[in-house]
Amino acid sequence: MRKIGMIAGMMIPLLGLAACGGNASQDTVENSKDAAVIVNTARIAYDDNSEEKLYHADLQYARSFKFAPQTNGIATQVMIHPGQKVSEGQALIAYPIQNYQLQVEQQQALYRDMLSKLEKQKTLLAKGFVARQTVEDLELEVKNKAKEIRVLEEEYIVKAPFPGIITDVSVRQGDHVVAGTQLFVLSETDKLVAEFFASAEETFRIKEGDEVILELGSLPELQGKVTQKGILMDDARKAYRIRAEFDNQQAIAVGGMTANIRMKLKGNGHSIRIPLTAIASVGGQDIIYKCVHGKAVATPVRIVRIVGRQAVIEGDIKPEDEYVTLGVEKISDQSVIKIMKSDL
Repeated sequence: MRKIGMIAGMMIPLLGLAACGGNASQDTVENSKDAAVIVNTARIAYDDNSEEKLYHADLQYARSFKFAPQTNGIATQVMIHPGQKVSEGQALIAYPIQNYQLQVEQQQALYRDMLSKLEKQKTLLAKGFVARQTVEDLELEVKNKAKEIRVLEEEYIVKAPFPGIITDVSVRQGDHVVAGTQLFVLSETDKLVAEFFASAEETFRIKEGDEVILELGSLPELQGKVTQKGILMDDARKAYRIRAEFDNQQAIAVGGMTANIRMKLKGNGHSIRIPLTAIASVGGQDIIYKCVHGKAVATPVRIVRIVGRQAVIEGDIKPEDEYVTLGVEKISDQSVIKIMKSDL
């Protein structure tokens, strides 16, 4: 009987120990559940919905004169070379039609005959055999014929319509050229035009006069402005043509090259934009966590669109609401949170 009593006496304290141990373990679980999770936060703010875009563009000089004759002929004089700077009205090339020389020779023969006749009439006038008026009329005819020949000779001399640089010469003196063949290009190099394509939504947001930047790799960037928006969609690209102009006084860029154009598209209304790191997906629903009295409150949102590493969202949110930006993967609804860094 004493043995049984002793065993019973030993069991009671052991049961007591087990009960204490069980309560301690449960307290530990509850405490860990209430432990604050460290997160970063920010406040909801309206965004003007603007965004920076990059477009691929083809560059051309703002003004170019490409000479391609309409008739067959001969390049009798080529007075230019690539890279040459020319002034307005300067003679560049003589390109007469094929029967030009015959025309000139015929007119010059007539002119020589008229000169010879004039000299004879002057001799007769000196002797009193003809009237002075007859000689004066003949002198006028000779002057007019000389003018006709000069016009004929200059008719086929191509002159620069504006000052610029000869950017291409594809003919040599003496070449016989077929109609429609480009012989040279004169360009105004101090201005560049860039053409690129934008979607319908982007075109709606682009305005004439908007500032654009031309990226040229290691070369200095050029500042410019949008000068024209296409009104018809390009069927192949399903986009609209946009034209921008840039000042190129220092001849930094050249026509014919390609480059990137950077511009900021202005917003068309207020929206809320947050970093993608602030969005969690729970049960197929996109949510963010508002910060309310030290706890995370799960709030459903709808992603309108993604812009780089940010998302434009809609939902039960308003400006000045504080929300978790980093650490959403460590929390759930009603988690206790501790703010480590806040962008407020």
